[in-house]
Amino acid sequence: MPKWTAPLIRAGVVIAFSLLFLLGGYLIIRFLYPFVIGFILALLLLPLVNKVERGFGWSRSASVLLAMIGLIVALLAFVTVAAVEVANGLIYLSGVLPGYIKDMAFTIENWVMNTALPIYDKINHLVLSLDSGQQDTVTQSIQSITGEITQKASEFIQILLNGFAELLLSLPNTITIMLFSILSAFFITKDWPLILSWYHRLVPDQAVRYVKRMSEEWRKAISGYVIAQFILVAMTGTIVVIGLLILGVKHAITTAVLIAIVDVLPYLGTGIVFIPWILYSFFSGDWFMSIGLSIIYGIVVVQRQVAEPKVLSRHIGVHPLPLLITLFLSYQLLGFAGLLLGPMILIILQSLVRAGIIHEVVRYVIGNGKT
Repeated sequence: MPKWTAPLIRAGVVIAFSLLFLLGGYLIIRFLYPFVIGFILALLLLPLVNKVERGFGWSRSASVLLAMIGLIVALLAFVTVAAVEVANGLIYLSGVLPGYIKDMAFTIENWVMNTALPIYDKINHLVLSLDSGQQDTVTQSIQSITGEITQKASEFIQILLNGFAELLLSLPNTITIMLFSILSAFFITKDWPLILSWYHRLVPDQAVRYVKRMSEEWRKAISGYVIAQFILVAMTGTIVVIGLLILGVKHAITTAVLIAIVDVLPYLGTGIVFIPWILYSFFSGDWFMSIGLSIIYGIVVVQRQVAEPKVLSRHIGVHPLPLLITLFLSYQLLGFAGLLLGPMILIILQSLVRAGIIHEVVRYVIGNGKT
């Protein structure tokens, strides 16, 4: 038997088990995702539950119940504060929006009378100067363009309405998922010591050590990623609030906070707020506001592109070049979602390397170990 046959068989075994592991993970996430959410919630609640149980001597069930009530109260408080801020913003808009709409209508009317109609008259005069065949060609082209625009607008409205209908229809399913997630989080947190005892009995000690190392690397990398995103959002919010205060925008701090939160969205980011705002200021004749918002948006975009690789690499512990390559490849393969999943993929690969799992797999394949 050739020497390369045994390593090739072991490599096939590794690939088969890896594919089986990925398939199992996909099936679990695909069909049991409420329990995956519950498991994540349980991991978040465990430190608080353990402290309450040891510090106050309460039962495990009471400690879990208190932690979950605290989490729900914190979420409700956050939602309440956000709702109050949104309500204040809507009240402010209800007072100023009619004036803005009136100004916009007046601006559009002036543009149509002074710009669009003269251009239309010139085009109409030019078309009438053509022969009948050329006039028919121009007319057909205009009708084709108009029909295509109308079709695209109709498709957009239909997609928007279908999305709203799907959102309403998904509410019962969302409530059911939340219920199962909360219940699973309660029982997982309550029976965590029992789950750990089963885990240590069923899983070999060497695998437990590798999983422990990898989970520690995940914890460090994920916490670093969250901190990096918080820093980037804080940088964006600081730039925006300074710019809006200079421009004299009312509710500048609240607006800057909302824009900073939107900055987390991949690809779109702050542009989803700034671009319509800039266009409205431009067409309404507020040149100062339009130019000022354009400058702020430009600074935010440049700052994000320059700072993101450096901040992420510093807190995740990866060189900026591999991070950029991973972001680009994940974007090419997965689209916009890849911009969010790319760092997570890199975190998983990095944790496998630092935990020594890749090294042990290589040793097993080449025959220098019994892992």
